[in-house]
Amino acid sequence: MTPGTSAASTHDARDLIGTEVRVERGGTVVRVGYVETATPSGELFWIRANGCEPRELFGSALGHTIVPASEPDQAAG
Repeated sequence: MTPGTSAASTHDARDLIGTEVRVERGGTVVRVGYVETATPSGELFWIRANGCEPRELFGSALGHTIVPASEPDQAAG
């Protein structure tokens, strides 16, 4: 598994800079926003500030996965 990925998808935060994404942890969406920048390894990335939501750090190293917002939900059912 590569940085910023989950078993269901293979997305690297470095490839998603400027893209709207869903940040998930344990299958739950914790933030939706645009990737502002990512570390060279892609393990950490910043979601840019939007309205009252501050710029925030996320990453696979912190237990998060990243999925393009345009991708359908991976809901089981």
